[in-house]
Amino acid sequence: MQLKDYYKILNVPPTAGTDEIRKAFRNLALKYHPDRNNGDRYTEAMFREVQEAYETLSDKKCREEYNYKRWYTRSLGKQFREQAITPVQIQAEAGKLANYVASVNNFQVDYDILSNRIRSVLSTQNIEILLQFNEVVINEKIIGLLLRSCDPLPARYVEPICLLMAKIAGTNNSLLTEIRDYSQERFSREYWQKRKGWLVLLCTILICWLMYIYAS
Repeated sequence: MQLKDYYKILNVPPTAGTDEIRKAFRNLALKYHPDRNNGDRYTEAMFREVQEAYETLSDKKCREEYNYKRWYTRSLGKQFREQAITPVQIQAEAGKLANYVASVNNFQVDYDILSNRIRSVLSTQNIEILLQFNEVVINEKIIGLLLRSCDPLPARYVEPICLLMAKIAGTNNSLLTEIRDYSQERFSREYWQKRKGWLVLLCTILICWLMYIYAS
């Protein structure tokens, strides 16, 4: 998960003093406060980000620890996250993953890496955000994209991922049914694929035996 850039969120420089941080927080808190935005959930998400940034940067010890993490992240050349996570962003990540899976040969897929990438989209934080916003259409699209991403995985990887997706579905019975059916179909398909060779062998033996009986 990307480290949040609290300085960018509060729109202050890293050298900002306590008073400057407090002033920036007050201005942004007024701008994004839920009472002033008719309960808009996206604005609420920004309000929580601003609160989190202020709580960290206004505490001397927390700020020192954060500054070290920030420096370390920058030294690795990694990007910071400057905006609150929203369902739209989670859907975009799921879409990128589905497109990547569609572009590669299934035989070249590393199951552990793919499974971990799907789980990162289904992180506890992301699931909480999706449940809080409860955007039914977006949730349906995310689940559909992630099910597509699961296609190259063996069934044993799919089941725990489906359990995480079921949390997003909540009480949506159609989504829960779609997830359950997908999981069951994957296990059934894998079951018969493992036994296909034996069935072919048995059929071949049976045909040979019938041919022998007929010839006799």
